[in-house]
Amino acid sequence: MVVGRTGGGFDERSIAVEDVADLVTPYMRLYDWLGLEVGRVLGVEYRGAAGDVVEWLRAHVSFIDAAGARWGRIIDGVGPFSVRRFLKRVYMPYSGHALTLTYVAYPFPDAVVAAENKGRTMAIGSVVVEWGGVRVASAGLRTLAGAFLLAQATPELLPELKELKKILEEFVTRFVSTSTCQ
Repeated sequence: MVVGRTGGGFDERSIAVEDVADLVTPYMRLYDWLGLEVGRVLGVEYRGAAGDVVEWLRAHVSFIDAAGARWGRIIDGVGPFSVRRFLKRVYMPYSGHALTLTYVAYPFPDAVVAAENKGRTMAIGSVVVEWGGVRVASAGLRTLAGAFLLAQATPELLPELKELKKILEEFVTRFVSTSTCQ
């Protein structure tokens, strides 16, 4: 499925992978860069797959699993904490296992990122994005999506979060120079 802006708003259409391969290649390279950088910080090898878009997506989703597992072990060592922070913009390059550039092109403006870890030996909880008083996104604390949200709200919590925040900022800059989104 492809979702995009049309003259009348947003539209969702089924499209063959072969028809979009040339269009998505720059974004695949962008996510390859992100995977390499995240892998470096978390100590997980990133291997993007050569070949078609479907093979590449499978490889990247496999990386998300490995990086998320590694991140889970890292955040488990922090113990209970609570965070609630206002941010001018909140970016999300991942939503669960989905790669999403929607929330990179159109970040949540003037949002609050809140997280609460109730676990002592294992991180238990989620990171939530609130916008206009409404919960608009969430991710588990032990996921890569949650790590990127925490990195924006509380980079001082762990050295890895500080690095992930820098990587996300560079990812956004690279996206803006790649994308035709206004």
